[in-house]
Amino acid sequence: MKKLLGIFGICLLICTINSCNKEEEAQGPDLAWLGEELVTISSVDPDADDNGLDAILQKIDDAQIVGLGEGTHGTTEFWSIRQKITRYLVENKGFTAVLFEASFPGSFALHDYIASGTGIASEAHYKLGSWRYLEMQNLITWMRQYNIDHPGSGDEPSLHFYGYDCAFSSWTEPINLIVSYLQVVDAGEAENIKNRLLQHTKEDAIFVQNFFSTKESVYTALSSEKEYQTIFRIVSNLLPSWEIWDRLSLDKPTLQYRDSVNIQNVNFILENLINGGKVILWAHNAHVRNGYFPDAEGTYARMLGSRLREQFGSSYYTVATQFYDGNFLAWDECEDHDFLFIDHQAAVPPDDSYPSLFWQTGVPLFFLDLSQIDYNGERASWLLEPRMLREIGATYCKDLDPQYYYNLSLPERYDGIVFVKTSHPTTKITF
Repeated sequence: MKKLLGIFGICLLICTINSCNKEEEAQGPDLAWLGEELVTISSVDPDADDNGLDAILQKIDDAQIVGLGEGTHGTTEFWSIRQKITRYLVENKGFTAVLFEASFPGSFALHDYIASGTGIASEAHYKLGSWRYLEMQNLITWMRQYNIDHPGSGDEPSLHFYGYDCAFSSWTEPINLIVSYLQVVDAGEAENIKNRLLQHTKEDAIFVQNFFSTKESVYTALSSEKEYQTIFRIVSNLLPSWEIWDRLSLDKPTLQYRDSVNIQNVNFILENLINGGKVILWAHNAHVRNGYFPDAEGTYARMLGSRLREQFGSSYYTVATQFYDGNFLAWDECEDHDFLFIDHQAAVPPDDSYPSLFWQTGVPLFFLDLSQIDYNGERASWLLEPRMLREIGATYCKDLDPQYYYNLSLPERYDGIVFVKTSHPTTKITF
């Protein structure tokens, strides 16, 4: 579990403002210029009016996919500001789907609830397998209400929701979906396939995928092309799910393999489940970035954002989030500690890191568009220099804080960034 999601980088020591010589100080970060470039956000509250939001989102008018990152999974401000941006994009810019770093098969019940009110919200939320926060509940409530207020065309809702992640730890939901489908198209095989999958082995995942691949024409005729392809996509995720968790248990690299499958899931959703359209993708900063990220055993993984940039070019716009101080929820990975999901207090960032420099502007909440800055000018060129960006995922240990930074050039990896001075923990809910 320590390497779950792979969200921590290698801390590289770099020169800070206080330790540089006078000549370097003169050429150092121009925080006055930064203060002129940033756009102040009034509030992270999705319901609060914000004059700065128009200025922010005019920057991404031409995007087909917007990747909204989070610097930790358990910061309420990151959830709230992303919901605020999502609501604006849906209501004003024609976006029709939200894709989540969450179980692909586990998301179908929640999609059905959001789309048509089918099922019970709390049960569908539970099946997602993660993100059991009040903040997620708030997003679900808003998305369902949006579809009530804006009826779609025919059987299609105005707003879709899907998870895209193949790294689901439980096979319960995929088994239920696969068996339910078989009971319609091939009832005699339903029990056999169910018993195989309940063994949760690599060999059975391969067997079931091969079995379904030979039944395409028969099953399609008995259902539909969309239904068969959707179930087959779920079946095709069983082996990657098994493989990822097996690699994690052996401290082997997972991110490269994981996001190579996740791009296939994203494309399947785009092409088959939402009929194209404009999409908002929620995930950790590392997944939405345009570039690579450290994996296990000293390897580097090409992240989902890099694959989206190659495919969609400038139509993919990626936003990171950062904070300076405060608390957040994560699993405790300190040595000799119980592996518990707890409230952590973050260590203070290094002086010359991105979060520290952003804090020095004195603006507690802002957006910076990195894609349209002229970096040839003397005042802006420093922003291209590699500095430390905080990357906390599912786990944290304050004693190991330097491990949760990655040295990068921010404009080379992201198109925009939202900075929040103080993080507060998300609110856990139980079912």
